[in-house]
Amino acid sequence: MLQRYTWLILVLAIGAVLFTRPSAADDPLVPQGKGKEKAKADEVDGPKHETVKVERGPLTTAVTLKGTIQSEEATELSVRLKTWVGPLVARKAIEHGTAVKAGDILVQFESDKLDREIRDSRQERDLAQLAIRQAEQELPILEKQTPLDLAAAERDFKQAVEDMKRFVETDRKMFIQSAEFSLKSASFNSEYAKDELKQLQKMYRDKDLTEETEQMILKRYKHAVESADLSLTFAKIDTEHSLKVELPRREQAVKSAMEKAELSLAKARDVQPLLLQQKKLALAHLKYEEGKAKEHLAELELDRAALTVKAPADGLAYHGRFVGGQWMIPSGPQGPALLGVGSISPGDVFITVVSPGKLAVRAEVEEKELSGLKPGLTGRLTPTAFPDKKLPCELVRVAGAPHDGKFEVSIKLDGKPDALVPGMTCSVRIITAKKNAALTVPSLAVFEDAAEDIHYVYRLTKAGKHEKKTVTVGITSGDRIEILEGLAEGEKILATKP
Repeated sequence: MLQRYTWLILVLAIGAVLFTRPSAADDPLVPQGKGKEKAKADEVDGPKHETVKVERGPLTTAVTLKGTIQSEEATELSVRLKTWVGPLVARKAIEHGTAVKAGDILVQFESDKLDREIRDSRQERDLAQLAIRQAEQELPILEKQTPLDLAAAERDFKQAVEDMKRFVETDRKMFIQSAEFSLKSASFNSEYAKDELKQLQKMYRDKDLTEETEQMILKRYKHAVESADLSLTFAKIDTEHSLKVELPRREQAVKSAMEKAELSLAKARDVQPLLLQQKKLALAHLKYEEGKAKEHLAELELDRAALTVKAPADGLAYHGRFVGGQWMIPSGPQGPALLGVGSISPGDVFITVVSPGKLAVRAEVEEKELSGLKPGLTGRLTPTAFPDKKLPCELVRVAGAPHDGKFEVSIKLDGKPDALVPGMTCSVRIITAKKNAALTVPSLAVFEDAAEDIHYVYRLTKAGKHEKKTVTVGITSGDRIEILEGLAEGEKILATKP
């Protein structure tokens, strides 16, 4: 046991000697000539400064971006209606991210109001067709009837003119003469009957006749006289009525007939052709309206078909559209519109069908990281969901102008990565520059004179002093900066300003 403790004490003693060994300047084991030279240099240059070497080796610069995976082949779907302006309310829709085949129904919108409008439009079309058929049948008849009516009107007017002329020249006089002669005849008959009665009375006084025969004959002639007197009275009344009433009426009737015939002739000559032209124009207008009705109905039927949205190709159906790296899903006050709790405006994208086979990455880069980024650079992509995966990629586009202070970049994935779908996030490391044998020094050892627009370092001379040296710098990677001109490999510079 005592021997074991003796060895332990000896080991501790040796360790103490090693940790308390003097510096190189005081150590008797180190040649004192070099120590004296170092001390002399310290006395000349002042305090000792840390130095670094100019080294040659590989230098790589890269930019790490945060991006979102999207598809290179995406079809945005929206309903663009021709005529109908009703709200688009989803009655049935597939779930977000569902795999679909071409022709699968994605969304069905409510169509009750549109169906009623289509029914009304069909009835209007049918009524228009009936009106056209009726007008087409009436028009030929009117075309044939118009010249006939004109000929009849001309004939009637000619007859009316002749009747008027005859009345003025002949019938009026004959009518007056006839009336006056009727009165004269009645007066003559009355006087003649009275004369006969007087003659009989005289005769019966001179001859010896029986009283009974006398009375009978006289009675008969008395009656004849009374009848003639009554006829004369009627004749006076009729003559007065004929001259004062019937004759003016007949004259007015002839004048009216001529005026009506003249109007009918003017109508047949001037108005009837206009009516015929109106019928032709009305028929043309009916056909035009029928064409509009058919077009309107066809547009409504197209709108009706558009309310059932089908997949244009195989892929994944996402609600909304991909904007700025995010899926913008249309929604209303109560929630997502495709769940039937809101409406979608015509023309708005509500579903995007993406192809999972060809994927790309959309990312944004700040201005300070823009230098060196150009199409054709390669890198590695790391999915957020699968951090162990490193996928090759290539930068294909850099936006020419910033948006909200950042530049959009597009990155293409090589091959067909499994388990990745649009909408997932990732990080991308893009190599902006790579040199196999670059002269580099620590970035902190290079200083800048903004006034003279130069970079400089403090280089150690062969005499052990330091001097200010202008250098031309290249790329920077991490804490190393490339020296293009001004220094050589193996030279030493101060790590900090003296």
